[in-house]
Amino acid sequence: MSEHLAAEQARAREAHDQLAEATTAHAAELDQVHAEAQAAVEAARTERDEAVARAEADKAAAIQAAQAAALQADQRAAAADARADSARAEAAQAREDAAAELARVRADAERERAEITRRLDDLRADSARERDEIRQALSERAQALEESRDELRGRAERAERELDRLRGEHGAAGDRPPARRQPSGQRPEPS
Repeated sequence: MSEHLAAEQARAREAHDQLAEATTAHAAELDQVHAEAQAAVEAARTERDEAVARAEADKAAAIQAAQAAALQADQRAAAADARADSARAEAAQAREDAAAELARVRADAERERAEITRRLDDLRADSARERDEIRQALSERAQALEESRDELRGRAERAERELDRLRGEHGAAGDRPPARRQPSGQRPEPS
C-alpha cells in the first residue's frame, strides 16, 4: 500500500504541480487579459477623450463660424439698413429739390407770362396809339388835301370868271381870238 500511497501522493503532487502551473499560467493569462483589457480601456478612454476634444473643438469652431456668420449677417443688414436710410433720405431730398425746382419754374413761368402779358398790353397800346396817330395824320392830311382842293377849285373858278371877263372885254373889241378853255383842275396858261 505504501506504493499505492506513494503513487497517489506522486499523482497528487503532480496534480498539485499541474494545478500550481495552471494557476500560475491562469494568473499570468489573467494578468495579461487584465493588462490587455486595461490597455483597451485606456485606448478607448484616450480615443473617447480625443473624440470629445475633437467634437468640442468642432463645436467651438462651428459656434465661432456661426457667430462670425451672424456678425457678418448683422453687419450686412446694418449696411443694407444704412443704404436704405440713405436712399430714403436721398429720395426725400430729391423730392424736396424737385418741388423747389417746380415752384421756381412755375414762378419763372408766371413772371414770364406776366412780362409777356405786359409787353403784349404795351404793344397793343402802342399799336392803338400808332393807329390813332396814323388816323389823325391821315385825317389831317385828308383835311389839308380837301382844303387845298377847295382852294384850287376857288382859284380855278376865279380864274374862269376872270377869263370870261377878259373874253367879254376882248370880245367886244374883236381884236383877239377867244382863249382855249383848260380842263378842270388845271391852271390856265398865262397869256
